[in-house]
Amino acid sequence: MANPEDTPKGQHFLLSPECRTLTVLDLAKMRDTTAYNWFKRLWHETEGEPYCPKCGTLRCHTMSGNRFKCTEKTCKAVFSVTSDTVFHARKLSFKKMLIAIWFSATSVKGKAALQLSRESCVQYKTAWVFLMKLREAIAWRREEMVLDGEVEIDGKYAGGQGRGSHRPPPQEIPKT
Repeated sequence: MANPEDTPKGQHFLLSPECRTLTVLDLAKMRDTTAYNWFKRLWHETEGEPYCPKCGTLRCHTMSGNRFKCTEKTCKAVFSVTSDTVFHARKLSFKKMLIAIWFSATSVKGKAALQLSRESCVQYKTAWVFLMKLREAIAWRREEMVLDGEVEIDGKYAGGQGRGSHRPPPQEIPKT
């Protein structure tokens, strides 16, 4: 992220060149293998090298279909880059997931599932489930995050009270 002192006085960050490092046009041109490599960056501790989510070993070999198999005799787990993440049961390609994340991150109030389904050419339910998983990941991250120092927040609203959570729980009706 750019240092605020480096931008011209009075220029908003969203208008600066640093904000436009990745565009939707870049994502549209991207191949699925390149998008897959972006998801491999989730393993930043090992510089993108796969490690078993069950036993933690780096001794894994690649299988077909972007999957890996642990070579430890006691484990033999099969996993992928989305294992142990909210995207583990994904239906979208890696490219479509990156585009959906980009749209959600750059929209001021998030992204509507109906609009995402039209723009990504997927079913409404698929778009809705993906956005719910994305919001769940943000909520998990928010619980861990501790902000200190000077914090600047702009635009995105995530969280709040759940729908209907102000209502009392339903009571059972006794059978007569």
